[in-house]
Amino acid sequence: MKATVYSAYRYTGVFLKILLSFTIVLTLFLIINVFNAYAFSVTTAVLVGNASPEFTVAPFEDPTSSSTTPTNVGSNVTFKATATDTNEDNYYLIVCSTDSVTPTNGGAPTCNATTWCTSSSTTSGSQASCSRTALLADAISNIWYAFVCDGNSAAECSTSSQGSGDSGSPFVVNHAPSFSSVSNDDGTGVNPGSTVTWSTTASDPDSDTLKLLVCKTSGITGDTCDGGAGDTWCSSTFVASNPSCYYDILTVFPDDTYSAYVYIVDEHNLQATGIYQGSNVSFIVNNVAPTLSAITINGGVNIDLVENSTTPVILTATITDNNSCYGGEIASTLGYMYRSSITYTGCDTLGEGNNNYCYPEITCTVVAGSCTDITDGSANYTCTANIQYYADPTDLLTQYPTDTWMNTIKVSDDDSSTTSLEVGTGIEMNSLTAFSVTNSINFGSLAVEQSNDPLDKITTTTPTGNVGLDQEVSGSANMCTDYPTCVVGTPISVTNQKYSLTSSTSYASGTVLSTFPAETELNVPKVTTGTPTTKDTWWGILIPSGTLPGAYSGANTLTAVKGEVLEW
Repeated sequence: MKATVYSAYRYTGVFLKILLSFTIVLTLFLIINVFNAYAFSVTTAVLVGNASPEFTVAPFEDPTSSSTTPTNVGSNVTFKATATDTNEDNYYLIVCSTDSVTPTNGGAPTCNATTWCTSSSTTSGSQASCSRTALLADAISNIWYAFVCDGNSAAECSTSSQGSGDSGSPFVVNHAPSFSSVSNDDGTGVNPGSTVTWSTTASDPDSDTLKLLVCKTSGITGDTCDGGAGDTWCSSTFVASNPSCYYDILTVFPDDTYSAYVYIVDEHNLQATGIYQGSNVSFIVNNVAPTLSAITINGGVNIDLVENSTTPVILTATITDNNSCYGGEIASTLGYMYRSSITYTGCDTLGEGNNNYCYPEITCTVVAGSCTDITDGSANYTCTANIQYYADPTDLLTQYPTDTWMNTIKVSDDDSSTTSLEVGTGIEMNSLTAFSVTNSINFGSLAVEQSNDPLDKITTTTPTGNVGLDQEVSGSANMCTDYPTCVVGTPISVTNQKYSLTSSTSYASGTVLSTFPAETELNVPKVTTGTPTTKDTWWGILIPSGTLPGAYSGANTLTAVKGEVLEW
């Protein structure tokens, strides 16, 4: 019974709700239609406030300006950021030294302290940037605060942002090192093989480490001479202050004044400023006199002359010049050859030249391949002395048996520094016993028992060596019509010939010729000039009885013999 009553009640409620809804709708319909003829237009208004732009990309330095990558004085610190403005206004990026900014209605904002930089008006949603040149007066570390502000008539600025990490606040300024003096220790110059050192007085206001560069040519890039590694005399490591460096001059180094451009850079490659930066602190490599060694004369072998001619005698030496043997550094090399008792001082000028004992100022030339470039210090030289056939002998039984032949080499460089050195051991000039003689004796036409009386056929002896001469004479046993077989006819004996060293000698007084060599004191003097002294020998023959007519011939032998020294 209770369930039935509840069901009826529920259905009755639903009906009543439907009926009520219909009644309301109908009533509203009637009201709208009744008042429709009396409707009015009503204006609306709302005041929308200006909102400040906001960062969508936080401000940052580009490139980063930090303690490890500071901004050098004279370079720019650039700040970048991106912001949007809900009112779609353009905006300005402004970077201040303090957390305080003032917007400007219709324009760019201003910092309430130092303004690091302000961007131009930038479209909402686009990146803005501004830059500032780092100044000498700037601190090392510089705090910054960035704001974005619109240029609305009721301008607003965002809250500040200092970015983050190394690219955030602060920006760091690197100041140029102080470079107050520089010098090197070459004094009036240094010799090859020495060391030249450059010293500086330099420090850094930021406590950065410093490096010294000494360049051969002007200009550096970073911490390297512009000409590359070969353009650097020396460079230091990075040190706290007063860097120095040195250059070891090579053992062979041309004498000259060498430019040396000095530069100081800090650990960030910022160059020092001032009058010393890039100045030329040159150094001088001194001229050093050349030296001589390995002097020889004729290879240490005694000299054999060539009769009536000249004999080339080779002198050698090694020249060492620590300014180099190449490129004209060795200006002159001369040889001098002389008999030892004459000495070098008696044969060191052209005016003292004498073909008997002194051959001065012989031109010497470098041996090909012994000095090929500027780094070579030593060269071999040869000099050729053309010795006359009558140069003084120094062997036994001569005028100067205790002498030898010596030589000296003298070298001068392009600065007129001169050195000379004599050979350690002399050599002998050997005797050359030689002559030329008339090559025939024609006794003419003689009858039996007729002779050359006085002796009138002459042989002339001309010396062609370097000693005084006598001669040995001898003849074949006979003169014959069938010489040298001598098997027919009536031979004329050698004893029928006579000779004499004086003119107008009668046949009877002449010396009988023999088949055995007989020395004659011809006493031809030693040649001392280009015109030798000659000596004559007079000859004659007696035709013995019984000699058959005919053309007789034979041979006499005249041999040069070294004469007694006192007769030279």
